[in-house]
Amino acid sequence: MGNFVQMPKLGMTMTEGKIVRWLKREGDFIAKGDYIFEVETDKTTLEVDSLYEGVLLRWFYGEGDTVLCDTGIAYIGAAGEAVPEIAAAAGASGQAATPSVESVAPQPAVQPLQADGIAYDYDLAVIGGGPGGYVAAIRAAQLGAKIALIEKGTVGGTCLNRGCIPTKALYASAKQWTKVKHAADFGIRITGAELDFAAVMKRKDSIVKQLTGGVARLLKKNNVDVIYGTGILVKEHEISVGDKTVTCRYAMLATGGKPASILKNVEDDVPIYDTDKLMGLSVLPKTAIIVGGGIIGCEVGCILNAFGTKVTIVEMLPTILPMVDADVSALLADRMTSGGIDIRTSVTADAVKKSGGLYGVSLSDGSVLECELILEAVGRKVDDQAFEALGLKRSLKGFLIVDKLMRTSLDSVYAIGDITGISQLAHAASEQGVVAAERMFGGRTEADEPLIPACIFTDLEIAYVGQTEKQARDKGINPRVFKFPFSANGKALTLSETEGFVKVVCDDRFSEILGVHIIGPEASTMIHEAVAVMSLEGTAKLAGATVHAHPSLSEALMEAFLGCSKGAIHI
Repeated sequence: MGNFVQMPKLGMTMTEGKIVRWLKREGDFIAKGDYIFEVETDKTTLEVDSLYEGVLLRWFYGEGDTVLCDTGIAYIGAAGEAVPEIAAAAGASGQAATPSVESVAPQPAVQPLQADGIAYDYDLAVIGGGPGGYVAAIRAAQLGAKIALIEKGTVGGTCLNRGCIPTKALYASAKQWTKVKHAADFGIRITGAELDFAAVMKRKDSIVKQLTGGVARLLKKNNVDVIYGTGILVKEHEISVGDKTVTCRYAMLATGGKPASILKNVEDDVPIYDTDKLMGLSVLPKTAIIVGGGIIGCEVGCILNAFGTKVTIVEMLPTILPMVDADVSALLADRMTSGGIDIRTSVTADAVKKSGGLYGVSLSDGSVLECELILEAVGRKVDDQAFEALGLKRSLKGFLIVDKLMRTSLDSVYAIGDITGISQLAHAASEQGVVAAERMFGGRTEADEPLIPACIFTDLEIAYVGQTEKQARDKGINPRVFKFPFSANGKALTLSETEGFVKVVCDDRFSEILGVHIIGPEASTMIHEAVAVMSLEGTAKLAGATVHAHPSLSEALMEAFLGCSKGAIHI
């Protein structure tokens, strides 16, 4: 007796797969291990091999069909054998019973739109098309739900349009310009090079357009209805978008944040740039004052400085980047200062007024600074327009309170991203969106708190995950700490990028990795090895024993792990 070939379950979250193409035809002989079809899942495309030997007698589905996992899709048996009904054959062969041919058509993984006697327009309506909202919409659609995504601007949100992507495009141009200026260090002489700021901004706009267009195509591919306009959750299950009303079984709030402002005593007609407005800058200023020495302020400060702008950063706290490890912050401050950036800490900007053809900023220490451009980069605040009247429970700081599965105080309303106060990182919002979608439509009942890495694209790149040395000590831990400098790494020497280090913070007893902090070349790439090891609960000893290719920057990470366990070799 033959066997049914079933749609395999290739991951914990996979519920269905799309048959991209059959690699074998009806009548072909199949040996064990032969690839018989190609399947597209929510994550990737794979070729599926056969567990059985015999003749491929029948396909039950064609190319392009989407089929639930564990559903019979083909039958392999002896030549001339009659193909049985699916349910009967499956039972006779001792396999789990499979529905009959007539009933194997893919079914939504969600309940019908009509719930509790109410017919809804959508299973889920997502307000906000940023990296949290659009990812949640796609994941929910993959699980069989009917989805609406409501976006008041361009899909991609702040991240793709005004934040992560455009600033990294500018950062890349700044790094290239710096390399041109230092090409002689590599034996390359360049004359007549010029910075074309208009071309830099045009390149940035082109990248943004390409990515936002890609997101729009992904949404269309997954049959997500995109509704443009300002969405207001007026009551449970009901959203107004202009003069239109959308009803939904579930609502998801993914409205993100908007630039915060603390500047006072600002004279009329003095233009204050925030990070959103800065992305539309048309002329490179000769001088700029940045109020705020956090991530955005330091990133923009380094970019403008590389382009030739004289930059001053004003920070009310004693250090810039107070959220990172103290050693990392100190090294970056030294690098920025030596590169020409004036950093003023423990001061505030108390007044802003016109000063001839410039703008004057009065500081709390009595000094007055003049500049052509003022950027306020003091963080972001909750954008609550979509839900402020609904009465959802919020923290003292105004963030929506959610459980581990991202549910708010109303069971049918979920919230992800900046408005939860959990993290202001795009990849954190995306993960939260996946968790929420799988809770609503995939039967997910648990969610662990994931390790979320952070990256900062300053003159020296920064990346970190887990606890800082101070955070560990504040918890009563006496950690083992080791720093391995890039100056001792061969690959860094070949790149002439030797400034920086990898710092590992470990538990002294078991060598459990508590935190990893990198400042230097390709930090944003290297950090993911640390995330993977920590997620798998690997120790510094185990990570250090992993063979790393030579020469590579990642050897610095290996040496730091070794230094926190049995001892580094190359220092």
